[in-house]
Amino acid sequence: MKIAIIGAGLVGRLSALKLILSGHDITLLEAHSFDHPHNAAAVSAGLIAPLSESVHTTPEMTELGFRSYHLWPKTLNELRELDPLHENVFFDTSGTVAISFPEEQECLLQYREQLNLRLPHLKSNIQMLYNDEVVELEPELSRFETAVFIANEANLCNQQFLASSARAIRQHASIVDHWALQGNGSELQQQYDWVIDCRGAGAVNAHTHVETDDHTLTSIRGEAIRVRTDRVAIRRPIRVIQKRFDIFIVPKPDNIFVVGGTEIDRQGDHAVTVRSSLDLLSAVYALHPGFADAEIIEAIAGQRAVFVDRNPSIELVENIACINGLSRQGWLAGPAMVEKLLHQII
Repeated sequence: MKIAIIGAGLVGRLSALKLILSGHDITLLEAHSFDHPHNAAAVSAGLIAPLSESVHTTPEMTELGFRSYHLWPKTLNELRELDPLHENVFFDTSGTVAISFPEEQECLLQYREQLNLRLPHLKSNIQMLYNDEVVELEPELSRFETAVFIANEANLCNQQFLASSARAIRQHASIVDHWALQGNGSELQQQYDWVIDCRGAGAVNAHTHVETDDHTLTSIRGEAIRVRTDRVAIRRPIRVIQKRFDIFIVPKPDNIFVVGGTEIDRQGDHAVTVRSSLDLLSAVYALHPGFADAEIIEAIAGQRAVFVDRNPSIELVENIACINGLSRQGWLAGPAMVEKLLHQII
């Protein structure tokens, strides 16, 4: 089939890769730069942490996350075969460590209790660590007497994925970037067997998706800071559980760490603010003094699409398929959502 995909974010790229493998004729249409994305996929930490995230998201999103956790290894193997350079994408399944600073230890205990209540059948994946157990798991966390270890969660390098998928899709599909959608996409219906709308926040004011009173698409703000240092050897994603909002510090290849907040749900398309920078970087420095001299590589902000009910959606309108509402959970739920989409249209 001849298929157009609107939007080269994570879902658009995952859809393109799967359809290429199935032998379809793919055209990917992107409003901005395809090779230098600044979409929600770029403003993220690449976490596939369904159990950790279960306290912040819906049961449906959590189930999508568990499915995606099992789909990612196959997806990355397929990407390596399609990539003309055949490069691997960093994918680590060492789990997640949650900590709180001494003055907020009750937050960590409440977080562990929430995890146990949300998914009681997975209590074996949640382990409370004390003193030497913390240091044995993560030697760089010697300043912390307690931690919660959450097993079977993954950390993917989103920058490597975006670079590899760009090469693969350019090799096997047609790319039209700096392309502006006119109207609601109906002009594409005559040219393609299917049109897949994956525009994320770009579809907020569009009419290619179906809205009801409890299913209105809006956008929220995401911010992340990337730093580089060789003075910190943390191996696993760290979640700092706090009263205001949680902060994550996620290690990537080449001594890079991505720092972000789980629930900075502000609006606006301006750059990263001083307040959020101080919130994030002060927590990082308090976690480990080695971050004091870290190089700030990038501070990036972007919009993420979300429905009022916080669940993602797939809507079919004639031969237009709209997939949206993954918010900051694209890496968590993307493969499972694309799997569901392709079952409906192929």
